[in-house]
Amino acid sequence: MHSENGVLVDLGDVSTVIEDSDVFGIGFRLFPDRLLVDTRYSDQDSVFISVVPKVDSIQERFFWLGQQRPRFGMPERFSFFFWPHSIAFFEESGMARRIKERLLESGWDNASAMFEETIADLRERELQGTLTAISGQSHHTIWERESGD
Repeated sequence: MHSENGVLVDLGDVSTVIEDSDVFGIGFRLFPDRLLVDTRYSDQDSVFISVVPKVDSIQERFFWLGQQRPRFGMPERFSFFFWPHSIAFFEESGMARRIKERLLESGWDNASAMFEETIADLRERELQGTLTAISGQSHHTIWERESGD
């Protein structure tokens, strides 16, 4: 099966990651930052979803997570995958909705608002990444425009 960007990711596998991982990260194609979802919660700490800076290793991510959410310790099931498609397709495919549902299971009042803010942030980052690519600020083309054109 193909999509806007070539081969379609296995949506069943993505769903399994969303359902089974207590913490997971997602990389996107037009910006380096990552979506990080931590479904763990307690009486004092809600679930967590945010766009976070890219790190160089899993050890760095665990260290970062320990600094941000020290009460939880190491996640039991951590996953990471790369989403090679648009944020719009992420939403259309139902994967974003599955994440929202998983966060809402916690019962925390702020889960829905956190999710909506984060998705809006992803859309904005993708837009800015697209504009940067079109303007050539951080990308190079095979066919350079000659001066005077």
